[in-house]
Amino acid sequence: MKRLLALPLFLAIIAATTPAPKVEVATGDWNDLPALQSRGYDHLHSNVMLRMWELAQSGTCRISGYSMGKLDFRMSFATQFNPDGSIARLIIPQLNCPEAEGVVAGALLEMIQAGDYRPHGISPDGWYQGSLTFGYDGGLGA
Repeated sequence: MKRLLALPLFLAIIAATTPAPKVEVATGDWNDLPALQSRGYDHLHSNVMLRMWELAQSGTCRISGYSMGKLDFRMSFATQFNPDGSIARLIIPQLNCPEAEGVVAGALLEMIQAGDYRPHGISPDGWYQGSLTFGYDGGLGA
């Protein structure tokens, strides 16, 4: 009986020791990388879109795509997968707003881990490029 209980504990310890993906903010051109397949935005939460809109609307950050109370957010990113399919690295472009970068990176990590994006094609180094786009209308200027 003790052996049966030890197995789930052992598996939980192994899962907990999996290194977290490295997230970086950088400039670059990753258009030549194979594309990630977008499988929907099931895990993009409305609070992410709202927070990005709030940062833009308040003037706290200049978010590209914000105009007259509406946010049309478009951003490309690159991600590297480990051979086991887990995420090793995520690179997003510089938004010149640490909070916005954190919000977007956190959302992308959750979306990738949940399967909203999947590698498509073969990349010897495990690198792929994707894009995140969404619109948010805060009700102003309409």
